[in-house]
Amino acid sequence: MRTRSVVLVIALACAALVAGTVIAVDQFTAEADNTEQECTAALQADQAKVRTTRDWTSKDIPGIGDYVEIHWQGEKLGSPCSRVPGPTDWQAEGVLRLRDTDTGAFAAWAVATVPPTVRDTLRPFVPEGVRWRHSADFPQAVQGGRVDLFVDPERAVAWFSFETG
Repeated sequence: MRTRSVVLVIALACAALVAGTVIAVDQFTAEADNTEQECTAALQADQAKVRTTRDWTSKDIPGIGDYVEIHWQGEKLGSPCSRVPGPTDWQAEGVLRLRDTDTGAFAAWAVATVPPTVRDTLRPFVPEGVRWRHSADFPQAVQGGRVDLFVDPERAVAWFSFETG
C-alpha cells in the first residue's frame, strides 16, 4: 500500500509538472505571437512612410550626383518579425530630383521601352509627361545589392530601385 501511495504521489507530481509546462509554453507562445503581431504592425507603418533622408549616394546609384531632393520607401522582403532567425532581404524605391548639371550624361541613354512601375505613394513626385530613359548598364550590382535606374534628363528626375539578396 505504501508503494502505491508513493507511486501515486510521484505520478501526480509529474502530471502537475507537465501541466505547468504546457501552461508556460502556451503563455510563452501567446506572448511571442503578440510580439510578432506588434512587430509586423510597426514594420508596416514604417514601410508606409515616404522618406526624404539622403541615404543614397552615387556609390549606391551610379550617376545621380549631388541630387536636389529625394522621396523613397523601403520594404523588408520576408518576415523580419518571425521568431525564426535568418537574413532578411529588402528593397527600396525612390524618385530623385537631379541637378541640371548632372543630367547631361543621361541624354545619350535610349528611351525606355518599358517604363518603371512607380509606387502610388511616389507618383506625386514624378512630373507629368515624363519620358524615361534607361541604359543597358542597368540593372547592375553595387554595394552588395542590385540597382536599377531610369532618368528623364529634360525634367531632371530619376527613378531608382535597390534591393539586396
